[in-house]
Amino acid sequence: MAAVALFDPCYMAALRPQDARHARHVLEALGDTVSLVDGRCCGQPAYNSGFRPEAKTAGRELLRAVRDHDTVVTLSGSCTAMARHYLPDLFPAHRGDAARAIGQRFREFGDYVASHPGLPMLGLRLRGLVAYHDACHARRELGISAAVLGLLARIEDLEVRRLRNEEECCGFGGTFSVKLPEVSAAMLRGKLDDIRESGARVLVSTDLSCLAHIESGARGSGMPLEAWTLPELLARALA
Repeated sequence: MAAVALFDPCYMAALRPQDARHARHVLEALGDTVSLVDGRCCGQPAYNSGFRPEAKTAGRELLRAVRDHDTVVTLSGSCTAMARHYLPDLFPAHRGDAARAIGQRFREFGDYVASHPGLPMLGLRLRGLVAYHDACHARRELGISAAVLGLLARIEDLEVRRLRNEEECCGFGGTFSVKLPEVSAAMLRGKLDDIRESGARVLVSTDLSCLAHIESGARGSGMPLEAWTLPELLARALA
């Protein structure tokens, strides 16, 4: 139905490269033609640490890589927010306008799939129970939580449990977890308690960054938990 660029962010390409394969499978099932853009950085880690020139350099390379595509489906809410809301401000006025125009083409994967005209034809089905972690960027900066939950509700035989304190951060926050590890760990413990109360052994989220943080905490505490990104969940529902 559409020709899209699939942006597999640098940290995902390193930590869980199979997610790009899952996402491509879903997008092609929807009828899209997919061009993979992988291994590049949106500049967010440098930006959050105050290294704005370095963030600009990384971001410029990403924008150049996708500038010929009308739609850039992104496997990370935080990277989507960076490209749409922060990266353009690093450039001078005339270049910032061009960067902003490209940035507006970035769509978070779950939000894109949820509004895709081919979605009703997929016949998604997966028997099981999962808990949903609402990532901060998806909830606060992109405002796509309702779209993602609506997408999950389309999967037949899947029970999705909302967390009691779903509006609270997991404690990762990119460089926040490195700068303030004690605070981050305390927030993580609260999130793990919330997941434990849900009774689910599988946690789903739009952002691998959150999932990696939560999964490592669960492993360290001996809590049985699998962490699935939304592309993995949807790929399983298509199988």
